[in-house]
Amino acid sequence: MKWICTKPWLWAAKSWIGMLLLLSGSVVYAQDFIVNPTERTDTNLIKSYLKKSKDFLDTHPDSSYYYLNQAMIKSYTANYSKGIIGSLTELAAFHFGSSTDLSIKYGNMAMVEYYARNSPNFNNVLYRLYNILAKAYETKGLIDSSARYFYLMNDVIEDGKIPAKSYFALSLYTQLAFFWLNTNWDINGGYIEPTQYFINKARIADEGTRDSISDLNFVTYALQGAYYYSIGNYDSSLYCQQEYMRLRVKHKLNNATWDAATYLNIAECYMYLNQPAKALEYIHKELALKEALASNVRYLALGYLALSKAYFMQKDFGRSVATFENVWTMYDPADFQGREMIEACGTAADAYAGMGNLAKALEYKNTYIRLKDSLMKSDKVDMVNRLQIKYRISEKDKALAQQKLATTQAENSVRQRNIWIAGISVLTLAIAALFVLWQRNNRQKQHLQQEKINSFQQQIEIAQLNATIEGEERERSRIARELHDGIGGLMAGARMNFEMIKKTHHLENEKDYQDGLHLLEEASSELRKTAHNMMPEILLQEGLVVAVEYFCSKVASNSPTRIFFQTSGTVRSFNPQFELTIYRTIQELVHNILKHSKATEALVQMGFSDTIFDVTVEDNGIGMPSDIMETAKGMGLKSIADRIKALNGRLEIQNLPDSGTSIYIEVSLEQQNQAS
Repeated sequence: MKWICTKPWLWAAKSWIGMLLLLSGSVVYAQDFIVNPTERTDTNLIKSYLKKSKDFLDTHPDSSYYYLNQAMIKSYTANYSKGIIGSLTELAAFHFGSSTDLSIKYGNMAMVEYYARNSPNFNNVLYRLYNILAKAYETKGLIDSSARYFYLMNDVIEDGKIPAKSYFALSLYTQLAFFWLNTNWDINGGYIEPTQYFINKARIADEGTRDSISDLNFVTYALQGAYYYSIGNYDSSLYCQQEYMRLRVKHKLNNATWDAATYLNIAECYMYLNQPAKALEYIHKELALKEALASNVRYLALGYLALSKAYFMQKDFGRSVATFENVWTMYDPADFQGREMIEACGTAADAYAGMGNLAKALEYKNTYIRLKDSLMKSDKVDMVNRLQIKYRISEKDKALAQQKLATTQAENSVRQRNIWIAGISVLTLAIAALFVLWQRNNRQKQHLQQEKINSFQQQIEIAQLNATIEGEERERSRIARELHDGIGGLMAGARMNFEMIKKTHHLENEKDYQDGLHLLEEASSELRKTAHNMMPEILLQEGLVVAVEYFCSKVASNSPTRIFFQTSGTVRSFNPQFELTIYRTIQELVHNILKHSKATEALVQMGFSDTIFDVTVEDNGIGMPSDIMETAKGMGLKSIADRIKALNGRLEIQNLPDSGTSIYIEVSLEQQNQAS
């Protein structure tokens, strides 16, 4: 990512190879994992793991890795396509900074999963994979493969699949501008036009996305700075880079990768302007980001190589060679076999010569010559690939021109014929249009009338259901009061009389008497529970969430089935009738699980949002037949369906044989359901 080369325009682009890939993705490490085929995974949990991995990325990379790894494992467990493809894509983005081969491997795996699963292009994941593979192949020197994916990215923009003024378009245009800078061996050799074209496109996209500031905003300053650097205009490049950093600080855009690259690029400008002292100031700022760059050691190695060069320019040869040698004690030289390494070896040779250590100077000079000769051979191969790219572009333009010419000729030949056809067609179409309008008007009237009839019938049905449910609840309340106040009072009085008889006749040690008194106490307790279940006081006093949570805990305490309760979203209150209907529904579903499912675990989950309220009740029992609603002999599920219909809600039952049951209820929060 640093500009260290005898051909400065090339490293103006190389500076930014890894930068854009790390903006929008999480960082993960590849690791083997075992999928438990019997485990059931909630996709909402996977989504929360993916979000947490992004939230912890900058501050706690270990936690970020943990959550993303868990998301990948659970995605395969649940066969959740979006989670699988998303996790593999993030792996590819991460490994770009440390292992290009692994980046290509995971990128291709994600691409295979994408097409094999016929997945939708969620969050533009396909375009992001194009981007990752294009940059990875470019880093490997496989320009032909890289160009293929850049062509695909360019087609995305030309086809209008991405708006010209969007964050993703800004990212694509920025990538393409850097690509043309990077493949441009002669700035006047034909590539200036596409470079300027994509810089201008990026500027338009940048200005159109300023309403929502992100890490990629103001990047056109960096692009223009790279362009000025490539043509040797270092003062202008310095101004653009410093302005870019000023805007990032002003808008509090914190990203260690971008900051490190900008600091090194500014330092390189100062060194080309023969101001090593100013260069050292920015190099030390870059090295101060050491902890934040722990996952991308390439930046740290480039920073130390720049430091060695600055010391050499100050004729501090001892510190120069010490810094150079220290780089390879901290990092693997095999990861940096590029132009940076060649330039650093040349600087080290000159520094050793300045110290009078001619043996070391000769050693590094030979290394410099050997690597440079090898690189020149590689550059010649790259030149052939670039000529192929240029040829393909010209062939594409030629094909487009031929197609345009053929289209024009066809249009001219058809135009005359269309003039004659048009006159006849106009009259025919006018008559047909009048007929269609007349017929459509009639159909519209019939449709509106039928809708009114259907709406009226539906309102009648809902009113009848509400009346039935209201009557049931009134009857429940009456029975509950009679049980509690009538029979409950009588049993309490009977118990007091028994206690008095016990004291009068000294029957404390009579077993039959004690058994009878104990049975009377149990009957009183069961009576209170029954009255409470028929009209739970806690629901009226504490609300739906507390009542359901208490109900689940009480049922679980008296049953071998473990019952878990969860909520999501901001908890809110509803009107009493609505909460009572939901409470009765959950009661019935939990009792059905205990009676019929043979489950060891069950989950009751309630979700709150501004417009939707949903309930999910799941178990790991034996499931139920698919036609349960048609064949059910009891009134439980039918009663639940009627209650939900009365709320204008919907009920879904998903049952997998031998794998449990999931019942989902969703209700739109209309005005009459809101708490007063």
